[in-house]
Amino acid sequence: MRREVTSSDSFSSKMSVECVPSKTAMGAAALRALAALEAREEIRGRDHLAEIFLSEEYKAPLKDPAIREWVMKNRIAPGMYEFMIARTAFFDSIVERALREDIPRIAFLGAGYDSRPYRFRSLIQNTRIFELDIETTQQRKRELLRQAKVAVPDSVALVSINFNTDNIGDVLKRSGFNRSEVALFVWEGVTYYLSEGVVDETLRIVRSNAAAGSRIGFDYASRSPENRNDEGLKRLKGMMEAHYPGEPTGFEIERGKIGWYLSSRGYSIVEHLDSREMELKYLSLRDGSTSGKAPASLCLCLASVADHGGL
Repeated sequence: MRREVTSSDSFSSKMSVECVPSKTAMGAAALRALAALEAREEIRGRDHLAEIFLSEEYKAPLKDPAIREWVMKNRIAPGMYEFMIARTAFFDSIVERALREDIPRIAFLGAGYDSRPYRFRSLIQNTRIFELDIETTQQRKRELLRQAKVAVPDSVALVSINFNTDNIGDVLKRSGFNRSEVALFVWEGVTYYLSEGVVDETLRIVRSNAAAGSRIGFDYASRSPENRNDEGLKRLKGMMEAHYPGEPTGFEIERGKIGWYLSSRGYSIVEHLDSREMELKYLSLRDGSTSGKAPASLCLCLASVADHGGL
């Protein structure tokens, strides 16, 4: 599901997720691991398993508070730590609610090092869970789970897919996904790396392979004249391009157009949070202040499928 890397860029091609495990997935897990050590309890992250997916390079700062502080100030793009705290809490709540409601199917599209099927295993009743991602990342995830003695629940299937060449619907069908049942699709940290056409096609396929009332949770970047000139966002994009050359960013939705964008594709908004709203909901401290600011362009969304889609 991450955008295809052009063959003319040989360095980026060698770094692409088809060749090596996703670096952005590793970076997201590192931020979740840092958040799990947050001193302020009210915003502390819940992903206690994130650390098992990290390389030694990423694990090192976790062991020393002084090094952690240096990394936070010098190696993390402005607002990304705060955004990761908010994003993780947002998707935690969506998945946790779906499991408590015993929803028939959950599909993680671009699962990366998502640990929710393992952190929330006690909540799994009859739900079947499908984790879809590129084989390189899936292989590494399986091995690290094994090394950490974290068993994969019987209800969880790690499904390999190349989002550039494989059809999501076909892969889900072969894996036993029943399109006539209500499902939750978790599409976290992925849209940024896709072209507009791939995002459209993914939404179409999801809508065509889920019963009415199914939901999809995703995050995305909004586009506005103000964002274009924001120095913090320029620095964020520069750091992403420098650290993850094999997974370039691209897709954006014009600010204020998300309702129209989704409705024109057969979805309706259940919940939507811009940066300020997620700060108030997930980054509020006991004294009434917020712990920081999330990047102004980043948003969280949960949408519902209006109908089956007709395929």
